[in-house]
Amino acid sequence: MSGHGSLVTFKHPRSWPQLVIAPRVERRTSDIAAAPLTTSRFAFTGRAGPYFRIWIVSLFLSIITLGIYSAWGKVRKKRYLYAHTRLDGTGFEFRASPIAILKGRVIALLLFGGFALSGHIFPVMQLAFVLLLLILLPWIVVAAARFNARNSAWRNIVFSFDGSFGEAAKVFLGFGALALVTLGLGYPYFKMRRARFIIEHHSFGTTQFRADLATGGFIITYGFAFLMSLGIVLMFSFVMFVTAAAAAGGSSHTKPSGFTVFVLMILLYAAYIALFAYVRAQVGNLTFNGVVAGVLRCRSTLRTRDLVWLYLSNIVAILATLGLAIAWVTVRMARYRAANLYLIGEGTPETFTGATTRGSSATGSEVSDLFDVDVSL
Repeated sequence: MSGHGSLVTFKHPRSWPQLVIAPRVERRTSDIAAAPLTTSRFAFTGRAGPYFRIWIVSLFLSIITLGIYSAWGKVRKKRYLYAHTRLDGTGFEFRASPIAILKGRVIALLLFGGFALSGHIFPVMQLAFVLLLLILLPWIVVAAARFNARNSAWRNIVFSFDGSFGEAAKVFLGFGALALVTLGLGYPYFKMRRARFIIEHHSFGTTQFRADLATGGFIITYGFAFLMSLGIVLMFSFVMFVTAAAAAGGSSHTKPSGFTVFVLMILLYAAYIALFAYVRAQVGNLTFNGVVAGVLRCRSTLRTRDLVWLYLSNIVAILATLGLAIAWVTVRMARYRAANLYLIGEGTPETFTGATTRGSSATGSEVSDLFDVDVSL
């Protein structure tokens, strides 16, 4: 700075002397290193023998009581599967009452059974039945998810679901219709929005879940599945064309045998199972990897080749035992899914706090079971 009379001028700041004072800062290793991530693993400890006894007794008593005992059988089976599905060594709880399930099942059968039977007398009622089912679909989804969540607990902390009927209608009817009018092109987006709706409206205690999902992964999965299915159809169409041509114009020695046709059908079903396993593994991983609960995130490591082997061997076992292997298959699949699911993050599930929940009706859950409406992830 220099002065000439009353005129004062400042030199450019770059010409000022530079004085840098570096304060002494003590750094600890814990400040530099990132917080360690903890891994909480799921495991299934159930065995086929005990579950088979529950399953076969439930089946027998349901038959001789004309289905009345099926509500108690459902609770017994779910409680066994929940209790042996463990997270950090602690099993889950299924708290639903068999009476509530039986009431919901009776209402569902009376409501929709009446419409189904009347359709045989008045065919126009079939259309009314379908329209009614579509109208009630959002309620079915929300009611089933709410009932299942509020009757599930871990370490005495319960889950909850707060999805609304309006948003369910937007997702399941609106985006479902979009998938139809676009001839399937909008289906990946529908599946992503469906998963987001189910995830984001669930909570564990007071911890609300968050969905970290992107449409891109679903588009790639279903796009590749479409190409695979197209290739399978073209390949088997060509084989069947060549087989039919040989049968029409050749001698008896060139005609395909029944064994050849049987092998072709087996290969076709095997290819379909491989395609199904690919979609289940990829969509399952995409969905669960997008579940965030507080500081924890789910990780799923399902593999297509594992599911192909499981599905094929399960079908063979069920057919070979005339259905008696269903219990073994259920335990086997539960063990595989649990072994490939874990939580990772800067915390543990023990840090979550509980919350009280209200009761809920089982009618929606039983309607979803009756019409195979899948509201799970």
